[in-house]
Amino acid sequence: MNSHVTTRGGLLPIMLAIGSGMLAMGVAMSALPLELQSRFASGTTMIGVIMGIQSVATVLSRPRAGRMADRLGGRNTLLCGLLCTACSALAYSFVLVPVLPLSMQQVMIMAGRLAMGLGEGLMVTGGGVWAVTTVGSARAGAAMSWVGLAIFAGLGIGTALGDVIEAHAGFGRVCLVAIALPTAGMGLTLLLPAPVRPRAGDPGSGMRWKYLIGHTWAWGLTLGLSAVGFAAISSFLVIFYADRGWHGGGWALGAFGAGHVIARLVGSRHVDRDDVRPMVAAIMLVEALGLSLIWLAPGPAWAAAGSFLTGLGFSLTYPLLALPVLRQAPAAAAGSAIGLFDVFFDIAAGTGAVLSGVLAGVAGPRSPFAMAMLAAVAGCVVMFVIRTPDSRQIIDK
Repeated sequence: MNSHVTTRGGLLPIMLAIGSGMLAMGVAMSALPLELQSRFASGTTMIGVIMGIQSVATVLSRPRAGRMADRLGGRNTLLCGLLCTACSALAYSFVLVPVLPLSMQQVMIMAGRLAMGLGEGLMVTGGGVWAVTTVGSARAGAAMSWVGLAIFAGLGIGTALGDVIEAHAGFGRVCLVAIALPTAGMGLTLLLPAPVRPRAGDPGSGMRWKYLIGHTWAWGLTLGLSAVGFAAISSFLVIFYADRGWHGGGWALGAFGAGHVIARLVGSRHVDRDDVRPMVAAIMLVEALGLSLIWLAPGPAWAAAGSFLTGLGFSLTYPLLALPVLRQAPAAAAGSAIGLFDVFFDIAAGTGAVLSGVLAGVAGPRSPFAMAMLAAVAGCVVMFVIRTPDSRQIIDK
């Protein structure tokens, strides 16, 4: 049987479990700002702060999620992430308790955002480690690619679903769905056999952070430079369309998602290679080309085409750049390595959104795409400068 088909089939239950949690996250993400605005009359600044709590919690949880995956295994870490996600929606539901003071309702929403941030870190890191353990190191790139597809597809479908449920059934039904989805994912996960975990005495089980950072930073930096484009498009593409008086900003944002999904479906079988640098450089040039099309677009069709190319180029940077990280880290430290690697994406996505906002205020909503284009070109340069990856594992001494 084709190894690509075998890999995808073996990962399907894991993808469904991760997808259930990301669906719940997306459902709440799209409905919560409207609830904050209507119930508490929150302004945009307060809504931004409350929504941003999740990102802070995710960044802080990544290293601990990695250590947890090393100690307890990816499956159990994913289970804990799904539990945190269900608890997050449960906390949101307290706003529906009429006897609870408004201040306490807001506290519960903030607690829910913290739980969701923790859940995201545990789900992504634990699910990634479990997927790699399931298919083996030879197909690690494909495993990370399929896991990423489950994450982005879950978020995309979840946000659309949340809008529909909020509009037709209210916030209470949103909370019920957001509780039921990860609970179903937990049930599915418990039905699957637990993978063999590295023992405490295995090589690399006590690896120090300085060794992991030493072989992760260049790959993580490149991932971060690629993520600036994702931050610019997700934060300012629709605003850019509105500023230019164009219609179809939502469709252009959908074009980015379409490019992302197509690249994952077509390219997953090609990411497991000895030297990832040439392919990373090539796809980051595609991303830079897409961003330049948005920046210089004379009309909405050109900007939509640029958004599609950006999604196409950005899509495979994560699984490709994760490969040298996983190959050098011992199996007993794979979770810590991936958790640290993910921090670069989180920081770059958050910082990129902030810098895009500052730059847009100074130079107009077109400027964030020029900044992101330069970041993608810089990532391409890093791939030409960095030495050939050493496939030897680094072992704590």
